[in-house]
Amino acid sequence: MLRCFGRMLKHLVTSAVVPATCAALTCAALMSSHAYGQVQSPPGAEGPAIGKVIDRVPCASDSTETYALYVPSSYQAEKAWPIIYTFDPEARGDTPVHLYKDAAEKFGFILAASNNSRNFQNGSGMKAAQAVWEDTHRRLKIDPRRVYMMGFSGGARVATQMALVCENCNVAGVIAHGAGYPVSPHPSEKDPFAYFSFIGEQDFNWPEIMDLRRQKEEWGNPYRLRIFAGGHQWAPASVFDGALAWLQLKAMQNGSAPRDAAFIEQSLAATQKEAADALQRQDVIAQFEAYRSLATDFSGLKDVTEYQARLAALKNSPELKKAFKKLQAGVDRQHALTDAISAKLSQVADASLDTQAELRVQIVDAMTDLLSKAKRETDEETRLIYRRAVNDVWAQTVEAGQAELETKKHLDRAEFYFQILSMVTPNQPWPVLLLAETNALRGDKKRAMKDLHEAVKRGLNDAASISEDENLQTLRSEAEFQQVVAELKAKSASQSIR
Repeated sequence: MLRCFGRMLKHLVTSAVVPATCAALTCAALMSSHAYGQVQSPPGAEGPAIGKVIDRVPCASDSTETYALYVPSSYQAEKAWPIIYTFDPEARGDTPVHLYKDAAEKFGFILAASNNSRNFQNGSGMKAAQAVWEDTHRRLKIDPRRVYMMGFSGGARVATQMALVCENCNVAGVIAHGAGYPVSPHPSEKDPFAYFSFIGEQDFNWPEIMDLRRQKEEWGNPYRLRIFAGGHQWAPASVFDGALAWLQLKAMQNGSAPRDAAFIEQSLAATQKEAADALQRQDVIAQFEAYRSLATDFSGLKDVTEYQARLAALKNSPELKKAFKKLQAGVDRQHALTDAISAKLSQVADASLDTQAELRVQIVDAMTDLLSKAKRETDEETRLIYRRAVNDVWAQTVEAGQAELETKKHLDRAEFYFQILSMVTPNQPWPVLLLAETNALRGDKKRAMKDLHEAVKRGLNDAASISEDENLQTLRSEAEFQQVVAELKAKSASQSIR
C-alpha cells in the first residue's frame, strides 16, 4: 500500500519520507570479479533493447529480482556508458524510468531502476542493488568512472547509502529527490561524489534538505539544489534535465567525460541566466546558488575569476544573511507546529488502552486544527510552512502505522494510526484502504471488504492499487473483491473513452 502514500498527501493539501533502514552494503559482493566490467548478456539472453523502456528485466542470477531499464537509442557496445541506478520507495522502478527516459536519451544515460527495493523491507535495498548491479554489468558496457545513484524518499536514502559505503563502486554522483542521507552526514566526511538534490516547496522534508545544503556549503562538497513547485514526489520531468546536465558538466570538469565546448558554453549561459533572473526577482538565495555554481562548477573549464568575486561579495552581504535567517525561521516555525503532535504520536506504543483513546482524540483535534489553518492562510510563505507541517505530521502517522503493519506486525497499533488519518480526512480514500489492509492481514475479511467499499465510496478509482496490493492477497479469491476490481476497471475504461 506504500504506493498510495504520495497520493494521500497530494489529495490532502499537496502531493511522503518513510525513511528506509539501509542494511550495510557488501562492497565485495557488488564488485565481485565475475560481474564487474563484464559486457556480455547472460546465456540465452538477447542483447539490450535500445530506445524503449523495458518495465521488467529479470536478473539472471535471481529471476525474482527485476528492474526497469532504459538504454538510449545511441547505445553501442564498443563504448562505455554512464548509468544511473535508481530506487523507488514503493519498488516501482518503471515510474522514474518512464518519467526520465527522455532526459536519459538526450544526455546518453542508461537508467536501471529496481522493482524490489522498497521501504520497510530491511535488506531489500542491498539485495536489489547487488542483483541489478551484476545483471547490468553482464548485459551492458558501463563506464566505471560514471556510475550514479538516484532515489526518491526512502529510495534517496538507499541511493546515498550506497554511494557512502561502497567505496569500490566509485559512485560519481547522487540524485536525491525529497530526502537526503540515511543519517546526518559527519562533518569530517568530505563526500567524494557530486550531490544533486530536488525538493518540492511543500515537501515536509524541507527542513532536512535546507540543513543539508548548509552542511554541503560549509564542507565544500560539490552539490546543487533545485526547488520546484510541488510536494513530496519525484521531481517533474520538466526540471530533471538540470540534474543530468550538471552531472555531465561535472564529468567534463573532472576528466571522466570529453569536453564539449558548445555544451559548456550553453551550460554557462543557462547558469548566468539563473543569476540574472534571481537578481530581477530579488531572490538573493537563488542568486547565491547560481553564482556558487558559476564559481565552482565551471572552474577549470572557463575563467571564473569574476564569479568568484561576486560569490564572495554575496556571502558577506547583509541581504544574504537576512534571507538565510528568514529561511531558518520558517524551518523553526514548522518544527514548532509539529513538535507537540509528534510527541503524542511517539507516546502511543507504550500507552494503555485508555491513554491511547485520549491520545487519539488529542492528535485528531490537533491535526484537524493544523489542516484548517493551512487551508485558511492567505500569506503564501506562511501557507507553505503550514502545508509542510501538515504533510509532516501526516507522514509521521502513516510511517508509524506502516512500521507497525509491515515490520512489527502489530495490527492493533497500525489500526490506531490509520483510524487517526481516516478521522482527520473523512473524505479521503487512502486511510480507509490502509484499514482494509490491516483487517485483511488480521484475517477479518468482512471488515476488510467493508473498508474497501468505503474507500471506493470516498473516491478510490485505481483498480491496480488494490488488485496488486500484496496486503490484500487474502481477498483476491473472494467474488465480492473481484467484483469491486472489475467495476473500477470498467469505470476507468469508460472514462478514458470519453
